[in-house]
Amino acid sequence: MTPASPKAYRLSVFFLLVSLMTCIYMLSYRAVMQSGDTLRALDAVTSLSRYGDWLMDESNWFKPSLRIREKNALPLSEYEVEERLNIWLALPLLKITEALPNLGVIHTVWLFNALVTALIVGMLYLLVIALGFSDAVAVLAAVSAGIGSNLWAYSQTFFREPLSAFFIVLALLALQLGRRRQLSQRILSLAVAAACLYLAYLTKYSAALALPAAIVFALPEIRRLNRAFERRLTLAILAFLLALVAAPMLLDPLPEAMRNAAASLRLDSTYLGAALRSYVLSPGASIWGTSPILLLSLAGAALLWRQAQFRLLTTISLMIAGYVLGHALTTGPHWFGGLSWPPRFLLPAIPVLTLAMAPAAQRVLAVDGKRWRPLWGALMLYGVWIQFNGVALSWAHFGESLPAEAQQLSEWAPTMWQPAYFRWTVLPQRWADLGIDFLWTRANLPLWGLSFALLLCVIAATLVALLRRRGRRWKIAPLLLTPLCLVVLYLNLNSAYRKDPRTRSQQTALHEALAYLEDSSTPDDILLLPGNDYGNFLLNYQTSAKPRVIVLPRPLAQAASDRQPAEVHSSNPNDWFDVNSARAIRHVAARRDRIWLLANTSPFMSWSFRPLERYLAQHAYLLQELDFSKPDDTARLLEYSTVAPVFNPLSLYAGERAADLRFGENIALRSFVASNDRAYAAGDSVEFSLLWQTDAKLDISYTVATFIASADSRQPIAQGWDSAPQAGFAPTTGWRPGASVWDNRAIRLPFDAPPGDYRLWVLLYYRDNDSGEIKRLPVTGSVVVGDSDIGVLPFTLHLD
Repeated sequence: MTPASPKAYRLSVFFLLVSLMTCIYMLSYRAVMQSGDTLRALDAVTSLSRYGDWLMDESNWFKPSLRIREKNALPLSEYEVEERLNIWLALPLLKITEALPNLGVIHTVWLFNALVTALIVGMLYLLVIALGFSDAVAVLAAVSAGIGSNLWAYSQTFFREPLSAFFIVLALLALQLGRRRQLSQRILSLAVAAACLYLAYLTKYSAALALPAAIVFALPEIRRLNRAFERRLTLAILAFLLALVAAPMLLDPLPEAMRNAAASLRLDSTYLGAALRSYVLSPGASIWGTSPILLLSLAGAALLWRQAQFRLLTTISLMIAGYVLGHALTTGPHWFGGLSWPPRFLLPAIPVLTLAMAPAAQRVLAVDGKRWRPLWGALMLYGVWIQFNGVALSWAHFGESLPAEAQQLSEWAPTMWQPAYFRWTVLPQRWADLGIDFLWTRANLPLWGLSFALLLCVIAATLVALLRRRGRRWKIAPLLLTPLCLVVLYLNLNSAYRKDPRTRSQQTALHEALAYLEDSSTPDDILLLPGNDYGNFLLNYQTSAKPRVIVLPRPLAQAASDRQPAEVHSSNPNDWFDVNSARAIRHVAARRDRIWLLANTSPFMSWSFRPLERYLAQHAYLLQELDFSKPDDTARLLEYSTVAPVFNPLSLYAGERAADLRFGENIALRSFVASNDRAYAAGDSVEFSLLWQTDAKLDISYTVATFIASADSRQPIAQGWDSAPQAGFAPTTGWRPGASVWDNRAIRLPFDAPPGDYRLWVLLYYRDNDSGEIKRLPVTGSVVVGDSDIGVLPFTLHLD
């Protein structure tokens, strides 16, 4: 069989390796936002793509804007992270969801780090090859890092560390490929490496910590340099780095002089000792503890020393020391990384540390490697167990499962030092009640698991065959299997589109509401959500730029359920929300002509106060509540007009136009507010407020119906939304005699309404409990129509 060229052969192995890791990561694919940081990162992707800004609208509930300025178009904070390259690079995935049907935004964008991590494994293979190791050694080292280290755990996130690691590995690969080449090629490799390091820096500023290691790695070989001198120099550097890391762990706290020196450099040494012990020593949170396969890099480092690979050994040491010390000194109280799989900040160092495993992998594959293979296998099994726990459930469940004294803190000290509280000890105890939370398991898609498992076996078998026998006939394998992997991925994502319970994908009313909004709203419209109950649904299924969604924190006056009372009980609207939400609602209402509300409760839930819906009933004009094919008390879409200003309903304002209509024996329409100082056009909304009053206690809850009718033909052309006064929040049975009740209403003019003059009609009706018939109250006043059961307001609007 004719052998394939080395470049073509290694390119084939590269694509097979990337496809293999993609299958593994898809078998454990979760598409779950692990933390608020990743939620806001996804929010940044959607805001940038749809609106060209960095405003946090869908994640506003998590971190509301604390400063709302009058000049701001929207009351939202901006994405606070300055390094945004991952946001820009994730945009194509979002665009794919807009171009192809039945792809969820969360489901698709969350592929980003899975694909990036698979590419890291492929790049590691090429880098180990470039360092002079065999293909089999390179594959073993790369795959071991891909499934035995934290690379796997972070493939399921949207953190920035994997992308930073990718560019660092790419920079080292460029430097190594340019070594011993012509001057022009060396210069090109240096330029490519510099560009990659800059991209890593744009991804996360801490990538600057990799610069010393990259500089050493880029140094040319000086053949005339005395080997003994090189050995002594390397030993001095290693000893210096070891002292830098060890001293703060032993001298904790640091002497005052050292603390002052650090402070003068704007470095926080308060947590230095604790951070270093966690990063380096703790069995439950260190880089070795959570990625035990990397322990073989210590043995590999000894082998590199024996092989006189001083440049590579110094590079690896500088990388580890730089990231360990850099993050311990610069992150202060945030050294742990928040809700994460520790040590999050050291993730970019893992691929570089993997390079030290290559000599150990060489021993494992050697004929006399019997002593190495059991050790490698044991560390791999332990590492895979740890990483499986890192992807099987949300990390938040770990804090929830800790004793009360931990206060749900992931950085609680016993979780780093006591095996009973290690993550891979605590989380499996939750499998019985929570199950394994992969996308395909929670969506009940066995074909997802089966298809990727079969594809994984085929790719693995092909890869093994390719490593054993180089031949041109294997060259076509990646050309078939890599596209097949992408096709299987697309088909499986398609199947998960309407079956993911985390995104409420099977709630029909939500899909109908979203379809109606995308068809009927305008780019200036705002959709408000009173809490994050449906935040994931909209994040996953909204692909249109209209309306813009703002998710508010749960109102203080809203109970979470019938068993969880509200934080606040008050009749004062100013008490119903936190101060930032109240300002945000007023800000939006004053600057937009229309607001939509996706409510998660209904009048049939007696325990629900519905503060946002109640507030909008008083401060906006309800146009309609959408009817769904399957009524859902937990998903209701309401449309409000905010074109006309609304006065304070708690004021003593008596209205600007008097009315003399009386309904039945006790109900009077005293006055109303409406605007006819502007010319209306077909499709416009007409806003008006009615001032009701009763002179006796009422035992019947009456419904108000309003119409727009032609002044000439006296035929109605449009009807408003029928409801009890104040959108149902001020039923007539609750009126106090002599007290005034304001009732805001709006009617949309038909889009084909002919020009002319029009009048407003009002009637009251109720359903007779005995006969079930709809009965109208008789009306007296200046102008009544129908069977004297419709009152006509003394108001004329002109339609151009």
